[in-house]
Amino acid sequence: MPPRRTNENRILRIVYLATLAAVAILVLLFTDVGVFHKEGADNDYSADWTADGGAVVRADEITAGGFGGSVTLEKRLPSAPDAVSDLCFVSDNANIVVWLDGQEVYRFTTIENFSGMGYGAACHAVRLSREDAGKTVRIRLESVFSDKSGGRVKLIRLCDYATYQRAFFGTRFWPCVMSVLLLFFGLLLIVIYFCMPAKSALPYDLPALGMASSLFGLWCLIDTGLPRMITGGITAYRTLEYLLLILAEYPLLRFVNSVTRRKRPLYERLAFAVSFTILGLVVCLRALGNDLHLLMPLIYCSYFAEMALIVVILADNALYCRRRSLPMELKGYSFGAAVFLVCVTLDCAFYLSKDPRFAMHGTFLRFGLCMFVLTMLLQFLRWWSTEHASIEHDRFINHILQYAVSSGDPEASIRAALAYLGAELRAERAYIFEGKRGGVFDNTYEWCGAGVAPQRDKRKNVPYQGVCDAWYEEFDLSQRVLIYDLEAYRQINPRIYDALKPQGIRTMIVAPLELDGDYVGFFGVDNPSPETMRDIAEMVRLLSFFFSQMLLQRDEQERLVRYSYFDALTGCRNRRALGEFEKERLDVSRPYGYLLCDINGLKAANDTLGHEVGDAMITDVSSVLCAVFGPENVYRMGGDEFAVYACSGGADDFAANVARVKAGIAEKGRSAAIGAVFRPEGDPDFRRVRAEADKLMYEDKSNYYRGRNDRRR
Repeated sequence: MPPRRTNENRILRIVYLATLAAVAILVLLFTDVGVFHKEGADNDYSADWTADGGAVVRADEITAGGFGGSVTLEKRLPSAPDAVSDLCFVSDNANIVVWLDGQEVYRFTTIENFSGMGYGAACHAVRLSREDAGKTVRIRLESVFSDKSGGRVKLIRLCDYATYQRAFFGTRFWPCVMSVLLLFFGLLLIVIYFCMPAKSALPYDLPALGMASSLFGLWCLIDTGLPRMITGGITAYRTLEYLLLILAEYPLLRFVNSVTRRKRPLYERLAFAVSFTILGLVVCLRALGNDLHLLMPLIYCSYFAEMALIVVILADNALYCRRRSLPMELKGYSFGAAVFLVCVTLDCAFYLSKDPRFAMHGTFLRFGLCMFVLTMLLQFLRWWSTEHASIEHDRFINHILQYAVSSGDPEASIRAALAYLGAELRAERAYIFEGKRGGVFDNTYEWCGAGVAPQRDKRKNVPYQGVCDAWYEEFDLSQRVLIYDLEAYRQINPRIYDALKPQGIRTMIVAPLELDGDYVGFFGVDNPSPETMRDIAEMVRLLSFFFSQMLLQRDEQERLVRYSYFDALTGCRNRRALGEFEKERLDVSRPYGYLLCDINGLKAANDTLGHEVGDAMITDVSSVLCAVFGPENVYRMGGDEFAVYACSGGADDFAANVARVKAGIAEKGRSAAIGAVFRPEGDPDFRRVRAEADKLMYEDKSNYYRGRNDRRR
């Protein structure tokens, strides 16, 4: 169950973002941000011009090419002095001369540049005064192209230049916004690429998309004419207008090739060859004196060739996936491309309509490009968030694995893994409960955070009924329990709530430990951070597996240790354990006693009555020794021989225990030869002590066999 507080915070964030969006829409649509100067009769000066031949025309609807390459427009200024202001207009590929009552007051002549004589759009402001009221204005347009095509004026206004700039920007507000967004998205993608550590894992060619988006965005921004108006530059932007689209084709195709399953380098080479062949031809033909305006069919060939190649790439990928029954995984790309195609179609329809009311200035084209790049960006961010979560999960699991396999001591591994789990989840306590004999549970391992009191010693012999059975019932339902908010969990399981509330539990993770299909216990984490809980929610089962395997490893190691140091028949320690005790733990500087015990008649019992009877004799004698001296002090040296070290008590206590052993063996109907030695001051030569006890034991055995017709072995 997600935490209530997190839901509330999410709602607050959504409300805040919705408010920001509402404010942005309000400002953009219902204020003068996008309409800096409203169109009206007070400054619109494009209508009612007299062209050559006496035709009355609207100035922004004709071209010089339509009049044979040049045309003169004439109109009288308002007679009211207050209505006269600067004459501002935009020209497009035309040489301009302006007369006022026959006197030349302004001239603009293009200069040759990389593209030829064309310059695109240029802004002009002819200074007028109040004394010019009622005078006749004549504007002569002359096409700059050798074929006498094009050449026009647009947006003729009577206003000061600052107001005209606002009006110009107002007519191109949305195209400018879309162009800047496109440029921003491209630069953002490039920055993200260079900031990413693992570039080889990217889902597609991120820098190629960023470069294409940046070039398209810059071209769209230049096409609006705003950079020319702001900076006054003309020829530089004209050059970029012709070259940017050609240069953007190659990275665009690289990106398209990278999103497909079949990434063929051949397509990238073809795209490079087409783009740079066309670019080389354009440069060479321009060097020979050809105007790029006349080479537009060649430039269009480059665009169409690249688009055709993109279609071929997608078709090839579709066939490749169909043959191998693979999903194409191009939903995000297809959506963005579909939006782009729809927008391009709308823009083309508006352009071909020639209706000035639908002069969108490429707004839909730019919107389609923005939506395409934004879709790819969102798809990348979704991939990145998933990949980041996967990396965090891998890091978490790798650390747990390191703790599981790095130490030869399973006990240390379990404690280290619990400490890492608790610290990583910013919890108060992490622990393991294991089922014991008698149907009770013990808190066998525990990690506590700073300032948290340990509870391990208080959690012994916890009953199954009434306590642990509630957890097991939950495990049967979901294999894990994640409590994000204990108060909210009260409605789900009041029984668990009543058990946890007095312990100060607010959040919790509990999962079973399972071996061979049976529950053997559970691990838990008290009061972890809800955020970190969500991060590892899907890994809880894996953690259960790791902890279960570490417990199994611990049990296997204990079993191996038992086989190495304990006798399988009697449970006593063996000769190897005795040698290790004498070498490492026997304190020969303090009083100690040594007893050697050899069972009488074992060989005969094995030969005549069977080994089962002989085994019973061995276990009877060992049980007496363990009962008197403690199982940790009894060692089985061989088939019928036992050794005992007594390191506590005095000589009288040792002698009393030896007597108890003899009596206990006799009570069980068994016989054994015993040799016992005690050193009240200690003895550094324990081998001498053993030899002395062995001698006494053999004397006792000799007395037992004296007069008997059998052998000891």
